[in-house]
Amino acid sequence: MANSSKDKGDRFERESVPVLVNLLPEFALDKAMRYLGAGRKEDVGDLYVLPDAAVQVKAWDNLGGAIRTAVAGSVVQAGHGDKEYALGMVPILGARAHQVRWLACVAPGRWPVPVEPVAEFALVSKALKWVKDDTGPYGFRVWDRLERIGLLGGPGEPALIAPIEAWAAAYRQAHSGVLQLVA
Repeated sequence: MANSSKDKGDRFERESVPVLVNLLPEFALDKAMRYLGAGRKEDVGDLYVLPDAAVQVKAWDNLGGAIRTAVAGSVVQAGHGDKEYALGMVPILGARAHQVRWLACVAPGRWPVPVEPVAEFALVSKALKWVKDDTGPYGFRVWDRLERIGLLGGPGEPALIAPIEAWAAAYRQAHSGVLQLVA
């Protein structure tokens, strides 16, 4: 009997690899892939893509649960793998190609560079609406995807959420000094 939840998780893990490789080609490992054997005792993440980042992918219908579990899991996995960065990736199910498709979910204080969220939310639904909004309601500022970093509070552990592009830009910025030293 097939396990549709596992199949769904595997599919989104496979889909997330090229997302990070395309956003951060200069940092991606040569043989970027998803790790096999999820749930290992000393799990170091779902993806083998960036040398210093543990990545936890969660594709659940319960978006709030997916966000908070991805954040918590990535922090634990970063510890197991001695990784500096802990990234949760959550797909926005049903998003189209031009829309925000992936959320970066990170524990406060673990963003690649110091950051102040530009908005705070108690409800996942309001946070998601804001993070996805590329057009903005009439008369209100539309935040650029790279600036659209919000704090999800409410019940459970807080989480920074943003379009994955914002996390990738911060990761690149955190490594800019390293690249300059090598050059």
